[in-house]
Amino acid sequence: MNRGIYPPLAGAISFERRLEVLSHNIGNVNTTGYKKDKPVFETILGSVSGRPIAGMDLFPRVGRIIPEVAQGALEQTGRTLDVALNGPGFLVVKTADGDRHFRGGRLFQNENGEIITHTGDPVLGKAGSIKVPPGEVAIDRNGEVSVNNTVVGQLRVETLPPTTTPVKAGDLYWIIPKQVQVATNTSIQQGMLEKSNINPGMDMVELIKVTRAYEQMQKAIQTMDELASQVIQVARVQG
Repeated sequence: MNRGIYPPLAGAISFERRLEVLSHNIGNVNTTGYKKDKPVFETILGSVSGRPIAGMDLFPRVGRIIPEVAQGALEQTGRTLDVALNGPGFLVVKTADGDRHFRGGRLFQNENGEIITHTGDPVLGKAGSIKVPPGEVAIDRNGEVSVNNTVVGQLRVETLPPTTTPVKAGDLYWIIPKQVQVATNTSIQQGMLEKSNINPGMDMVELIKVTRAYEQMQKAIQTMDELASQVIQVARVQG
């Protein structure tokens, strides 16, 4: 087999994965608190038989997908249980799979009066779940929750050490690492939501560029395949 086909084939696979990530990002442009994903590329040395050929045995691939945690723009909603984090950090949520971090911001109340997320999981305060009785709810910049001027709890807001990479867990949830810190430089804005940190214009331009690169890899593969077929045909005729 023509070993020269391997690099463009590996490139096509990598660009295809990049297209999947970009499409997923663009599809979540209106998802509250969504953080865009970014593929990290790396080069690997292929394990092939025969004498190494310079450049022919080095293949690109997507090593891992990491989130970009830059903050999205804050949007005024006026809804009482909408909260936006202005600064780094996450709320803490109790789920069936254990505690999780959450940045979504659109909160609700269940039949017991507990503050919950869009999936029905309780949002945790410093003393457990926060139960809100009937009345006028106010949430200050430190996360203190009051009803009719009576404090009923305080939202937990945590951040990660600078060297820790956050890991998504689905449904706008994040895995809580072993080490966390209190988010001292983050304020909570009631009646606001954080939009996704996706720039639709830039990501659409990137999508077009990656699509063209993917098509070029496909053409290179097709050309090499056609050349290999021609060589085989010539060999048959001369044989």
